[in-house]
Amino acid sequence: MRNLNTVLNKLNDRLLRLEGELFVLRSIARASLTAGDESAVRTRKLLKGAKLALADEAERPLDTATQKYVAAALAMVDELLEQPREAAPLFRVIEGGKSMD
Repeated sequence: MRNLNTVLNKLNDRLLRLEGELFVLRSIARASLTAGDESAVRTRKLLKGAKLALADEAERPLDTATQKYVAAALAMVDELLEQPREAAPLFRVIEGGKSMD
């Protein structure tokens, strides 16, 4: 039973790291898409390519877990392509009490 708990803990740690990496990648993609420069155009092209590849993958016979991952990835790409919300700033500068008159 101890080995099973160790394996489950390692899997949980791995899933948490993957979730964190996904959050960072989604934030970077959102920031790139809303930048309004040539980086936004490149990112949009890459996402369209990813959407085509994922759509092709979804048509193949896949096991249930892989189908869920492909569907989730396709949904995320669709979300980014349809309505990229502007990325929130990492920090805000708040001017406090003193006036520079």
